[in-house]
Amino acid sequence: MPGMIGLTDAQLKIIMTAANGVPVERRDVFLQRVAALLRRQAGRFKSDDDVGRAVEIALSSLLMPVA
Repeated sequence: MPGMIGLTDAQLKIIMTAANGVPVERRDVFLQRVAALLRRQAGRFKSDDDVGRAVEIALSSLLMPVA
Protein backbone atom coordinates (compact mmCIF):
# COMPACT_ATOMS: atom_id res chain seq x y z
CA MET A 1 0.00 0.00 0.00
CA PRO A 2 1.51 3.39 -0.98
CA GLY A 3 2.41 5.72 1.83
CA MET A 4 2.80 2.96 4.40
CA ILE A 5 5.71 3.25 6.80
CA GLY A 6 7.21 0.04 8.13
CA LEU A 7 8.08 0.37 11.81
CA THR A 8 9.18 -2.08 14.46
CA ASP A 9 7.24 -2.44 17.69
CA ALA A 10 10.04 -0.57 19.49
CA GLN A 11 9.88 2.31 16.99
CA LEU A 12 6.11 2.54 17.30
CA LYS A 13 6.55 2.66 21.08
CA ILE A 14 8.99 5.59 20.72
CA ILE A 15 6.38 7.52 18.73
CA MET A 16 3.41 6.64 20.92
CA THR A 17 5.28 7.44 24.14
CA ALA A 18 6.11 10.89 22.77
CA ALA A 19 2.54 11.35 21.49
CA ASN A 20 1.18 10.74 24.99
CA GLY A 21 3.00 13.89 26.11
CA VAL A 22 1.45 16.02 23.35
CA PRO A 23 -1.84 17.79 24.11
CA VAL A 24 -4.73 15.88 22.55
CA GLU A 25 -5.64 18.78 20.26
CA ARG A 26 -2.10 18.76 18.78
CA ARG A 27 -1.52 15.01 18.68
CA ASP A 28 -2.78 14.50 15.13
CA VAL A 29 -0.47 17.25 13.85
CA PHE A 30 2.45 15.67 15.71
CA LEU A 31 1.79 12.21 14.25
CA GLN A 32 1.37 13.62 10.74
CA ARG A 33 4.70 15.45 11.04
CA VAL A 34 6.50 12.34 12.26
CA ALA A 35 5.04 10.35 9.37
CA ALA A 36 6.02 13.02 6.83
CA LEU A 37 9.59 13.09 8.13
CA LEU A 38 9.87 9.31 7.97
CA ARG A 39 8.36 9.16 4.46
CA ARG A 40 11.15 11.45 3.26
CA GLN A 41 13.44 8.46 3.82
CA ALA A 42 11.43 6.30 1.41
CA GLY A 43 13.07 3.05 0.46
CA ARG A 44 15.61 3.27 3.27
CA PHE A 45 15.61 1.26 6.49
CA LYS A 46 14.58 3.42 9.42
CA SER A 47 16.65 2.90 12.54
CA ASP A 48 15.46 3.69 16.06
CA ASP A 49 17.68 6.78 15.87
CA ASP A 50 15.90 7.92 12.68
CA VAL A 51 12.55 7.57 14.42
CA GLY A 52 13.86 9.37 17.50
CA ARG A 53 15.12 12.27 15.38
CA ALA A 54 11.79 12.52 13.56
CA VAL A 55 10.01 12.64 16.93
CA GLU A 56 12.37 15.36 18.21
CA ILE A 57 11.90 17.48 15.08
CA ALA A 58 8.12 17.06 15.17
CA LEU A 59 8.00 17.98 18.86
CA SER A 60 10.21 21.02 18.40
CA SER A 61 8.06 22.26 15.53
CA LEU A 62 5.00 22.10 17.80
CA LEU A 63 6.74 24.20 20.43
CA MET A 64 7.79 26.95 18.01
CA PRO A 65 5.69 30.09 18.48
CA VAL A 66 3.42 30.99 15.59
CA ALA A 67 4.16 34.45 14.22
